[in-house]
Amino acid sequence: MYKEQRKAFVANVTAQVIERHMVRGLDKISSPLDVNDLSDEDILKIASELASVGRKRDFSMDCQQKLRSGKEIFRGIMGRVK
Repeated sequence: MYKEQRKAFVANVTAQVIERHMVRGLDKISSPLDVNDLSDEDILKIASELASVGRKRDFSMDCQQKLRSGKEIFRGIMGRVK
């Protein structure tokens, strides 16, 4: 019986602590009204990606395009060899 009561006590305390310190007030962190009050510059800072990420994506896209072009060239050459 003690084990069950201990489990219930721990579960209740855990739930209360989470509600009190983690969940309560969460809606005030980024409400639609707060987002509406942000400047365009602040929204871009929040929503935009890092420049390094953009460069990596561009590099990857360029590599992908080069590989596709090389694949087509290779297939063309191999088609003529037969």
